[in-house]
Amino acid sequence: MAYDEILKNLKQTPPRELNDHILVIDAMNMLIRSFSLLKAMNPSGAHIGGLVGFLRSLGYVTRIFDPTRVVVVWDGKGGSGNRKNIDPNYKAQRATARITHWGLYDTREEEQEALIGQLYRTMDYLECLPLQQIVMEKLEADDIIAYLAKQASGNNKKVTIVSSDKDFLQLVNKNIEVYAPVKKKTFTVDNIVEEIKVLPENYNIVKALLGDNSDNLPGIKGLGIKTILSEWKSFTWDSLASLQNVWDHCETQLDGEKPKKIFAKIIHEWDRVEKNYELMNLHTSVLDNSEKNTILDIIKSPIPDLQTGAFLRLLDQDKIEGVTKNTEGWLENFRGLTTVIK
Repeated sequence: MAYDEILKNLKQTPPRELNDHILVIDAMNMLIRSFSLLKAMNPSGAHIGGLVGFLRSLGYVTRIFDPTRVVVVWDGKGGSGNRKNIDPNYKAQRATARITHWGLYDTREEEQEALIGQLYRTMDYLECLPLQQIVMEKLEADDIIAYLAKQASGNNKKVTIVSSDKDFLQLVNKNIEVYAPVKKKTFTVDNIVEEIKVLPENYNIVKALLGDNSDNLPGIKGLGIKTILSEWKSFTWDSLASLQNVWDHCETQLDGEKPKKIFAKIIHEWDRVEKNYELMNLHTSVLDNSEKNTILDIIKSPIPDLQTGAFLRLLDQDKIEGVTKNTEGWLENFRGLTTVIK
């Protein structure tokens, strides 16, 4: 076959548009993980693990997912306030917990000061890359990410959320996937039920019953996933299931001759279940119209330029030899973002 005939037979790949595939980064999740695990220091003896680890992780996911836009979302000041109004114990344990466990920082206050310093410096570096950052006062990153993802999905665009926070698994659908960096696994509609045992639409019901230790939300003692799957089999196939199904089943069973004790426990602690559901629900947006419009404006805006020189100057100022052994090559991970059709 002649060369020109081969070319004619090749399927043309349509040019990619700006929001065809949005990579959304849960920024504090990525920063804290890097800060806690990497002991990297610069020549002056300053800890830079959070900063360098964040940048390496960002470059990695940008390379493997090849998105058309990258959005890095930070928790805003007082972001957990809305949920603390519902339950004052929400994330209460984080106020005293240490992040690192290898003796670099003498006190939690010293550790927090270093983390905040690396956070702001990370944001400086990100300003040099072809991506957008979002931080909004009194909003948690979860709520911003959920709204952004659902809006893009509603427009039939692909979204990849990068986070080890399992709350995002409730959002998985044909357009939204979640990459869990610790497991190095991407959860999609094809494998999500294998992971969480129920439809993603029903995952929040399960978490409301079981609680979430990472957010300091207690569940129903004595209740496990096996019992839930046995008593509410429809959670594996009925996308319209609700908390009301749980209540109704418990009431029905309590009217029987020998009801299991767990049903009475669930009814007795129903307020707790409802609170958990409200706190962990990412399908109902808490954003006001102004906040929603701000997010929509950001994802409609052009991609910033890649500022290689400015990025390298920051590394020099911080006495960091490089993000990797070949920093300029690492920066090329982001070059493709500048070639997408506007």
